[in-house]
Amino acid sequence: MKLSGEIIFQNLKKSYKTEIDGTGREAAVLMRPEFYMENSEDFLSGHLYLATAEHLPRRPRIEKNCALICIGENMNIKYYRERLCLITIRNRADFFRVFQTVQNIFDRYDSWEKTLLQDLVDEADIQKLLADSHDIFARPLTVLDKRFRVIASLPDISSLPSWGVSSTGTLTTESLESFLRESSLLTEKKGAIRLEINGIRTLSVNLFSADHIYQGCLCISAGSDDFRDGDDRCAEFLASVIEKAAARNPEIINDSDSSVRSLFQTLIGELPISPSQRWLLNAVNRRNTYVCVSLHSEARSERIPFGYMTEVFEETFPKSFAFIQDNEILGFISTGPLTDSKTNDFKAELNVRLRTFLKQMYLYAGISDPFMNLFDIRIHYAQAQCAADNGKLINPTDNLYWFASYALAELVINSLGGLPAEAYFPAGLSSLIEHDRTSGVSYLETLKVFLEENMSNTAAAARLYVHRSTLIDRIARIERDLQIDLKDPDQRLLLEILIKAIDIEKMMENRT
Repeated sequence: MKLSGEIIFQNLKKSYKTEIDGTGREAAVLMRPEFYMENSEDFLSGHLYLATAEHLPRRPRIEKNCALICIGENMNIKYYRERLCLITIRNRADFFRVFQTVQNIFDRYDSWEKTLLQDLVDEADIQKLLADSHDIFARPLTVLDKRFRVIASLPDISSLPSWGVSSTGTLTTESLESFLRESSLLTEKKGAIRLEINGIRTLSVNLFSADHIYQGCLCISAGSDDFRDGDDRCAEFLASVIEKAAARNPEIINDSDSSVRSLFQTLIGELPISPSQRWLLNAVNRRNTYVCVSLHSEARSERIPFGYMTEVFEETFPKSFAFIQDNEILGFISTGPLTDSKTNDFKAELNVRLRTFLKQMYLYAGISDPFMNLFDIRIHYAQAQCAADNGKLINPTDNLYWFASYALAELVINSLGGLPAEAYFPAGLSSLIEHDRTSGVSYLETLKVFLEENMSNTAAAARLYVHRSTLIDRIARIERDLQIDLKDPDQRLLLEILIKAIDIEKMMENRT
């Protein structure tokens, strides 16, 4: 195993009074040590030389990424310090004992590498990889999956103060926020990242699949101490082994999706159903009542990973399923565990839990009508999306929108066929609206209230704070100007749709 100058220095200083300086200290490119031969004028890349100061040449040729362990000092040492990784042993030391000490360092890391490679052959789990690495780091090791759930830890995660973990192994919201705040959510970054989580110094290395998709991360805790400079390269090596193990067996780092969740994804995506999925569909169809929840990010939630949100969603709602669909989170909540046995109502409990979840994750959501037939899943998926879109448009300060409350708005929008509401105005309606812009009396508002009150003169007059006879006169003028008869149900329905469409268009104008 090739080592970096920092790793050699950190181990060598346990036995000798040692200093490190120069260039290329972090690169893990060095082979086992060799004696410097006095008749040589070349220091080759990737080589680690051992020499006493008095035997060093004055001006040798030095390639990049080589290192020198020098016992003692002389006047020419500055030349070396500027060109290679220089490890200097200050005190008097036996040349051959130093050589053997460095060999032992390489033996230790070679043994670690051999053990991990054997673990790969044996298809060992991540917990075994951490156990076989503990002596190298002598620090707590933790692996999180892409949903920020702890899948392996040494020692047990519950004994580590830097992490707050739920009963199912997912990081608590507070712990996740601390992690994301320090890491700036660098899930695309490769290599070691040094963080401080809840006052605990932490070294993190992201894990990726062969096609560069984020799979999780390896975290090493140092407590209040500083990391050794060589720990970064060792952490990167361990992370690379975990990635290889995950490539051979993906389930060791990411739990296999439940069959039902996979079935839901297939149905939503309108993909072909396999024979096993068809059997499952027949087995579970009409057994539970679900609502579909379409979850969308507020601006502040961009830091929280979707994978983490889906994990917490399924923890919050028993027998629920959540997954990422077209850059949004799609959830299916089973209403049974939320239904009150006395009232047979599930909405009250669902509203409480869902609002809490949405607030924590900075989301808003559209909710479909309840359904049992999974063959109708696409309909209710569309309902949830419509509820989220129309709800945010009509009531932007809220974060929870039921389709039933916004179904009429969706129906009206669709009924216009992409044309503005004005295209469907009966004769005289444009003049009526123009009149209202300059008059203290709004005929359009009068008409709207009259229709909402089921054409009751008394009720409409009371809402408008006018005398009943005044209202009757206004309605007569409206019918005359519009050339319509409000007793005709078709003409009345047209006006109701148009009034609703005008209101929606005004909301859209105000939002833009």
